[in-house]
Amino acid sequence: MESAVSQSTFFLTMLLGVGLFFFMKAATKDRTEVAEFSTDQSPGILRQKLLDYFQNRAYRLMEESPSSNADPSESDNWVKLVGLVRPSVFMAIFLAFLAAVALMCFALVLATLVSSYGAFFIILILLSPAAAIVYWKKAEREEQIAFCINDNVDNGCKLTVRGHRDEIIQLRAQSPFSQS
Repeated sequence: MESAVSQSTFFLTMLLGVGLFFFMKAATKDRTEVAEFSTDQSPGILRQKLLDYFQNRAYRLMEESPSSNADPSESDNWVKLVGLVRPSVFMAIFLAFLAAVALMCFALVLATLVSSYGAFFIILILLSPAAAIVYWKKAEREEQIAFCINDNVDNGCKLTVRGHRDEIIQLRAQSPFSQS
C-alpha cells in the first residue's frame, strides 16, 4: 500500500511541475491584439496625439509604411513604434518562489521514495533561481505597436491599433474613443 501512495504522490508532484512549467511559459507569452476605435477627431490631430501618447510611454517611431493588406483598394498607412518591455521584478521573485516550493515538494517525494539519499535531494531547491533567470531573459524584449487611421467614417475617423494587450487596455482607459 505504501508503494502505491508514494507512486501516486510522485505522479501528482510531476503534474504540478508540468503546471509550473506552463505557468512560466505563459508569463513570457506574446499577447498581441488588434482593436478598433472610432473618434470624431481629425486624422492629423489624432495621429499627432497618438504619437505623443506612445512616445510618452517610452515608444519610439520605427517607420511609416503602406499596409500590405490583401485588399489592394485599401491604402492605409501604418505608423509603427517600438519600445522595450522590461520584466517585472515581482514576477521574477514570484516564479522563483513557486519553483522553490515545487522543487521542495519534488525533493520530499524523492526523499520518501529513495530514503537512503534523502538529504541529497534537498539540494534541488538551489535550482529555483533558474526560473527567475529564464523569465528575466525571455520577458525583456522589444515590443511593437502600430496604428492606422482611416477617415472614411461619417463623423470623424476610424483608428485601428495592433499591439500588446496591456497597451491597448491603457489606451482605451486614457482616451475618449468609442470601441468599434
